[in-house]
Amino acid sequence: MEKHIHTLFNEEILASACSKYNMDRGSVKKVGGFENYVYGYTINNKEYVLRLTHSSHRSKNMVQGELDWVEYLSKNHSAVCMPEYSKNHQLVQIIPIAEDNYFIATSFEKAEGRHIQAKDANDSLFCTWGKVIGKMHQLTKSYKPKNTATTRPAWHEEKLFSNCREYLPEGHEIVADKLEKMIHKLKSLPQDKDGYGLIHTDIHSGNFFINKGDITVFDFDDCSYMYFISDIAIALFYCLLRPDTPDNRLAFANRFLKAFLDGYREENKLDDFWIQLLPDFLKLRELLLYVVVYRSCDMNNPGPWEENYMRNRRESIENDIPFIGLEWDLSPFMNLSASTL
Repeated sequence: MEKHIHTLFNEEILASACSKYNMDRGSVKKVGGFENYVYGYTINNKEYVLRLTHSSHRSKNMVQGELDWVEYLSKNHSAVCMPEYSKNHQLVQIIPIAEDNYFIATSFEKAEGRHIQAKDANDSLFCTWGKVIGKMHQLTKSYKPKNTATTRPAWHEEKLFSNCREYLPEGHEIVADKLEKMIHKLKSLPQDKDGYGLIHTDIHSGNFFINKGDITVFDFDDCSYMYFISDIAIALFYCLLRPDTPDNRLAFANRFLKAFLDGYREENKLDDFWIQLLPDFLKLRELLLYVVVYRSCDMNNPGPWEENYMRNRRESIENDIPFIGLEWDLSPFMNLSASTL
């Protein structure tokens, strides 16, 4: 979240958002949020989530496009949190501040279960994770936005990509150059329906709960038109950043990817062409997260997560060190029976 948004948010805005839904007002509690303000609440002893998004982050139409897609996924039995309609039967509610300056209230059923812990990181979880993403990718091939005004953006249209230099401090031009070069390279890839479509783009372990072996995904705020392989790369990327991941990153990556693709291929086919591009999509996320940290965090006083992530990161990026850190043989993960592009 950009820092100036915190000066705009107040209790009156929260109260106005709460009034749009049939909630128990006394049950409302802040539960987190990085790009948005996120609260939990209850209706008739059932738990829900209230999310408040500033218009500088997403417009009303973009949020409507997100919720239309999530509703489509839910109705087609994808493991996602169903959007909740307001009192006047709307998925998106506006809380105005001034002209072209507003917050957007949305609500979702709360996922059952909890975040994963170190003990949960096994092949069964990785396989289920892959299966859930594979089903989303299969469903998105048939999805049509309700109207052009609410069509979600292409990945490279996001401000973090298109305006990356705006967020980086002076002296970090090489990082910006690397990101822009990678964007140019990936934009030239084929955009056929079997490898490109509307996807979540951020399904790391913080954006789903597990419950009795099942996964339920939430937080589709970043959904955009992107290559399917990006969702796979992002799942692996954030696993490699977890403090409980084994030190041998390459061995873990191989284990994760085998189990993940076993599940993914139960629901969707992805050509080998895309699998061999995993290192590029890992690098794209590494570069983007570097920009996000400078945009959203005080790097004069970084938190422990930011400090750990940024340690030697600039040198790694500027010297083109692969995110995995080694040359990576991806041939064991190729589905050789598949066609090639």
